[in-house]
Amino acid sequence: MADQPANELLNRLAGRAYRSLLQYAVECWPWTDASTAAEQQAIEQLAARQQSFVGRLVDLLAERGQTIDLGNFPDNSELHYVSVDYLVQKLIADEQNLVADLESAQGTLHGDPPAARLVSDLLAAEQANIARLKELNAKPVLIT
Repeated sequence: MADQPANELLNRLAGRAYRSLLQYAVECWPWTDASTAAEQQAIEQLAARQQSFVGRLVDLLAERGQTIDLGNFPDNSELHYVSVDYLVQKLIADEQNLVADLESAQGTLHGDPPAARLVSDLLAAEQANIARLKELNAKPVLIT
């Protein structure tokens, strides 16, 4: 059975992912024109994948009888009126911070195999998110 510190760590990770900048960006997309539709769709897909992992963390915590607290979004209101290119750079930085949190958690969860596997899966997904965001960031800029 998982110990309470492991469950608290899982809850913090669930809240961190659920309130990530990626989730915030989808909830509060900056004003853009139709030229960024592909980027918006890609970011929405990344956020949906992240949400599915949050759901898996929440399910595991619920199975363990834990109270789940996902917290609030940090204040990112300064990002409402930025370009998509600028937002993608911020998303990459936030995802890298989340990856660092997940890597740190891995060592703590070695005694909880179900949690360790789930965090390992989430870590791989977040690393893939970063790679995709970097692809979006590297897209050619058209000058008209």
